[in-house]
Order: sequence, then C-alpha cells, then structure tokens
Amino acid sequence: MAQFNSYLDFLNLTAAIDFCREHGTLCHYKKGDCFVQQGTIARHAALVVSGYFKLATLNDSGDEAVVNFAFPGQFITDFHSSLHGENSQFSIIAGADCEIMRVPLKTFKECLSPSLLDEYKALFNMVFMRLLNLYRKSPRQRYVELCEQYPHIVETVTLKDISSFLLITPNHLSRIRRELAKNPKTNIKK
Repeated sequence: MAQFNSYLDFLNLTAAIDFCREHGTLCHYKKGDCFVQQGTIARHAALVVSGYFKLATLNDSGDEAVVNFAFPGQFITDFHSSLHGENSQFSIIAGADCEIMRVPLKTFKECLSPSLLDEYKALFNMVFMRLLNLYRKSPRQRYVELCEQYPHIVETVTLKDISSFLLITPNHLSRIRRELAKNPKTNIKK
C-alpha cells in the first residue's frame, strides 16, 4: 500500500526517525487536542507513534476544513511557519487518542538533511496533484480512489474528517457510500 503522504516515498527519514526515538519525549494526546494551533508558531516536531493527526484550517465561515492527515511513522509540525517566523495557517489536531515522540523543533532541524529543496519538490508535487484532482475528478471518484489507495483509511479516520478532506459534506459522503454499497463490483469498505 502506498503512503498517504506520497512525498515521503522520496525521502530517507531514518536519521530523523532515530533522532525522535532517541531524544524525543513520549507524549499522549487525546482526540481533539492541538499539537499546533492555527495562528501560532510551531515549537515542536514529533513522530506519530499511534493514532492519527489531521491538519486543518478554518474557512471563512469558521468551520474546520481538513487538508491532510499524518499516520504512525510520519512527522507532524509546521516547518514553514517555524522557518519563517510566521504564524501557522493550519492546526494539527489529534484525530484519535495518540502517542508521539516530541522534540523541540530547533534541535530537530539540526538532524535534517541539508537538501530540503528535493523534499519540498516532492511535497509540492503531491499537493499539486491533489489540487488537480479536485478539478478533474468528481467527489465519488476521489472517494473511490482514496479508498483504493488507502484501504484502511475508513477504519482509521472519521467519516466527518474524510468528507472534509474531500471537500464535501458528510451527507454527500453518506450518499456516495450508499450508492457504492448497492454496486457489488466495488471493493470499497463501507
């Protein structure tokens, strides 16, 4: 199964993972706890050990819009805000009860590879492809593709968060799931 954050396939994060395991502090976050709050500057980085985090921003109506997820073995932080001393444009929120290995961002940056340019290119490509899919594919197609690429996501992530990530309402996602359940040809977990 491909990683949800496909840019990670192009990175060797062994040193960073080892750094977090050796120097990190094991922290527990309950569902809904914020690791980074929108409007603040990130001070820590962390390796997700269990559970998942959602990266979310507030839209003009004040509603939460999920833009990405981080699962076990992946890192959470807002490098951009920290590197530029700017307030974060998103929050990182525990989507379930979680454990992380947290390290101060300042010391974490020291263990990173000096060629962040390649890493940013891979990240940009992943984000750009997701943006293109918003224009090219219907919500149903995006949901089916999401479930085919990441079969366990429906068991792990709340349907409310999945619908927000797909930029549809929970009711629209329920209709899509009902339609798919009627079609025996799909291998989508309902």
